[in-house]
Amino acid sequence: MPTSARPRALRHRVRALAGTLLAAATVLLTAPTASAAAPAPTADDVPTAPIVLVGVTGLRWDDVTTLTTPTLWDLSRDGSIGLVAARSVASRSCPADGWLAVSSGERAADLPADDRTCRTLRDPGEDGAVPGWDDYETSADAESYGARPGLLGDLLADSGTPATGIGPGAAIALADSDGLPVGTHLARPGSTTALTRSVRDALATSQLVVVDAGVLRDPGYATAARGSSTTPDEELGDELPGIADPTDPELPTPGAIVEPTRSAQAQTLDDRIGAVLRATERSGATVLVVSLADSSRATLQLAAALGTAPDGDEYARNLLTSGATRQPGLVQTVDVTPTLLAALDLDDDAPALAGATILPTAGPVTASGRMAVLLDVQQQAQWVTRVSGGFSTRMVLAQAVLFVAAAIILTRKGRSDRRPLRPALHALKIASLALAAAPVTAFLTGLVPWWRAADPRMAFWWTVLAWIALITALALVGPWRRSVLGPAGFVAAVTVGVLVVDACTGSHLVIDTPMGAHRLLAARFYGMSNQAFALLTAAGLLVAVAIADPLVRRGRRVLATVLVAALGLLLVVVDGAPGLGSDFGGPPALILAFALLGIVVSGRRVHWKTLAIILAVGALVVGGFAVLDWMRPPADRTHLGRFFATVLDGGLWDVVYRKLSVNLRVLTNWRYLVLAVFGIALTWIVLAGDRPRRGALMGPRSPLAGLQAAVPLLRPAVLAIGAGLGVGFLINDSGIVVPATGIAVAVPCLVAAAAQWRLENPEPTAVAVDDRSPTGAVVGDGTASATGAVSGASAADADAVRPSASPTPPPPAPGAR
Repeated sequence: MPTSARPRALRHRVRALAGTLLAAATVLLTAPTASAAAPAPTADDVPTAPIVLVGVTGLRWDDVTTLTTPTLWDLSRDGSIGLVAARSVASRSCPADGWLAVSSGERAADLPADDRTCRTLRDPGEDGAVPGWDDYETSADAESYGARPGLLGDLLADSGTPATGIGPGAAIALADSDGLPVGTHLARPGSTTALTRSVRDALATSQLVVVDAGVLRDPGYATAARGSSTTPDEELGDELPGIADPTDPELPTPGAIVEPTRSAQAQTLDDRIGAVLRATERSGATVLVVSLADSSRATLQLAAALGTAPDGDEYARNLLTSGATRQPGLVQTVDVTPTLLAALDLDDDAPALAGATILPTAGPVTASGRMAVLLDVQQQAQWVTRVSGGFSTRMVLAQAVLFVAAAIILTRKGRSDRRPLRPALHALKIASLALAAAPVTAFLTGLVPWWRAADPRMAFWWTVLAWIALITALALVGPWRRSVLGPAGFVAAVTVGVLVVDACTGSHLVIDTPMGAHRLLAARFYGMSNQAFALLTAAGLLVAVAIADPLVRRGRRVLATVLVAALGLLLVVVDGAPGLGSDFGGPPALILAFALLGIVVSGRRVHWKTLAIILAVGALVVGGFAVLDWMRPPADRTHLGRFFATVLDGGLWDVVYRKLSVNLRVLTNWRYLVLAVFGIALTWIVLAGDRPRRGALMGPRSPLAGLQAAVPLLRPAVLAIGAGLGVGFLINDSGIVVPATGIAVAVPCLVAAAAQWRLENPEPTAVAVDDRSPTGAVVGDGTASATGAVSGASAADADAVRPSASPTPPPPAPGAR
């Protein structure tokens, strides 16, 4: 347990006493001389201003009106305001979860009940312990977030910081690791006048005052009385299950059948918050008002602040933010604890925490403008969760249909006695380009405020279709349309360009878009999400192939290698650099994938030693990013620096275990399984088209035979994409989501290229393959190519050689091995 704060507190007291004695002595010695001045107090002599946390549950800014909640209305005009991502261990947080987050500084939760109700919080009993503390510790031990309930209380006790808690939630927040509240604990008074008096008295003796102002629950989501797992049911007394605190004035009687409305509950909370603010008017205290948990379904909650922030700025007429979100107007529940510790000068004694200090940031000048921003963000966050599932489902089903149609159409021979295939190939090409554009369209929807429409769901789908139509049309009409990889390469380039520009300009499109990071999930608020990384990897390698393949065919390998390496370096920096992508698991995968492709483009072999060196370089790059970020002040660190601090504090296993758990949980998601299985199967069919197997699909007379000759780097590109997505699957905590998302753009682009080639080569041509080449180099109708599998040989530069009409295979092309 930290002990370094105790000498600091003692040192402050000694200095203060010494200053007082010195001032008294000076007055006595210089009394005859009226003009002599007393020494000015030093910074250490000035006590730290107290800080007051007013915690509530379920309160949102759309509950605030001029008449029903005048205190909060005035607070939105005079103070700093923001939204709270209250996500806890589960998708929906209970009142206990929010207070446990304050206690531990990490995501923590109560043990789930069989009926999925939330616990009614109670004040400590005669033994002084927080009711249910054993359950809280059991739940924290079972989760992988490394939460230590009682962390805040232990730090306060070790430093000798006086604190007062009022209400049952405050008892949880200020409890030590044994479940005993630190300092003074008071039951919440029944009247606002008594509450004002209690807070005023507490400020006279305490540096930290925590007030539980109550809960707001939607109808049908009332909390239920619950005993600890070690507490017999009879100890609950006369408490009624299913009723939210029957002694609370929010309910007229314990047996009330009709639950109070949101407006009535918000008015009660507003009265209590007003009582606390009246007590702090002349104290110079900093006041934080935070809604710590949900009222029912997950929604962004309310936050406001008055007074001086830990960095010295004022919470006044602006927005709130934190280093953990880096978004104006948005903070997390886990940001409360670092803020309290920083205000009390205890942040140096605390371990690495998930949150960061809540600070003021610039916003609209007018109060109505600030409120409009918050309500707009809240509405966007709510609606994007409603349309994301439908978008993913429709995209997966459409791609499954495309994969089946592509397998049929691409392998069908265009004989004269059958129906011509050109219309089907044209339709397949357009459909595949449209579906390849769908993933990046999910991010581009963030440029259009569709959630403000009268029918947001319909507006969203029209926005999606419009972006898809625009990208597809440009891919079909541009000068690149004449190349086999041209249209597909254009779609891939748009995908890469959107993600790179967004990462460099603040990650606005990644947040709250269907395939991006959602604010309500509170997993990532900036940088490159796992799905964005998967798209960046797959699309980036396709762009690299589209650039390098024509250069290799013209013999300009050096230039092609340099361009591939430059593109790979750009994507690694954008994806992994702190403040840009801030992605931990992305750079190793990108380095491996682009290194493999670059080696093949240069005409060299890939050995296992080379792979080991590449992986080591990737680990060093990521480690370097993390260390550099960790060296910055804690408030400025990104995910990388905080992860490194967690490792130094011994929390590596918790992070690894959590990632493995998430990977296993999403492994059976049918959407991603469909994309992965169908996409891999179709890719195998297309790439095996020039293999010397029997049958119409894979034989040397397959309609796809010769595609490798047209695009010599096609197979190495697919293998590099597979390697990058495979490493991303192992490192990131999204599991199968990473390869499935990469397939969503890579395979449709591959289908578009194959359809383009079939349109230019309608009749299959016999193609001989060198069986001695590990990559199956084409030596027939086309340019000889050993396309460089991971185990394989360098690409060939030879011109077309004679067709293989003879039963005896011709000699291999120059350069094939």
